[in-house]
Amino acid sequence: MLTWILIICIIFFLGAVFYKQTIQEYKLNQIEWNQGDRIGELFEEGTPFIVRSTPICPVWTNADVSQRPDFKELADWVSVVDAQGIMPWHDHMATIYGKKALLDPWLDEIWTPVLPRIRSILHFLFPRDVQVWAGGRGLYEQKAAWTLLFPTQGAIMVTMMSKKEDKYMPAGWQGRFADSFTVADSPYVSQLKYLDIKLRPGTALFIPAHWKVSWTAAPLTETNTVLPFVAIIGLHTPISKLATAVTKQSAGPKRQAQLTK
Repeated sequence: MLTWILIICIIFFLGAVFYKQTIQEYKLNQIEWNQGDRIGELFEEGTPFIVRSTPICPVWTNADVSQRPDFKELADWVSVVDAQGIMPWHDHMATIYGKKALLDPWLDEIWTPVLPRIRSILHFLFPRDVQVWAGGRGLYEQKAAWTLLFPTQGAIMVTMMSKKEDKYMPAGWQGRFADSFTVADSPYVSQLKYLDIKLRPGTALFIPAHWKVSWTAAPLTETNTVLPFVAIIGLHTPISKLATAVTKQSAGPKRQAQLTK
């Protein structure tokens, strides 16, 4: 019995070490959907990567939301906001909407087969969190070991910042956008680095733990911008799930502030 307890403790210790020591390099790999067998290899590399030409999610769009009673409050908001709207609900509500949006059957059919097999074999140790979002979202830190992010409607401009930027970040950066920072916020604002990536439906972004991310609507054409609908899928390890739970418990549910750029 003591031997098993010791083994479990060692596994958790090693998991915690690897979770904290993620690669924070500004490097972006890209693969096509038919190269899905490389996803495990890219997980091991540990830097962000894009998968192009993916199947498009059939749910969590304006048309889908407007027909479902569970989303009446959201649908009313979507009907009056412009394309640059920032969803006024907090992280907890995004999780509730994620359960009601019914992405799980589609994720099981499309994404589970291309992810490392251990996630389906030991799904209770490597759980999946589903959140959905409408409109833009200010900066927040990813806690899952990997986060799968993709728009289901509209194009988005995603901004990513590595943990290396923490020493330059102003106080109260949560919920803001990197291009809104000025020297009044931090004297080191000119030293902040970040990566901008444009995503459309059919393009997915994998983000490692501890990266900060935000997004806004991106124009589909020079004159046409659509309010984006976005799915955020947290792919956890036991350590990242524990870290996420501790963070949520300490922070409590907070309402996302209405922000303007």
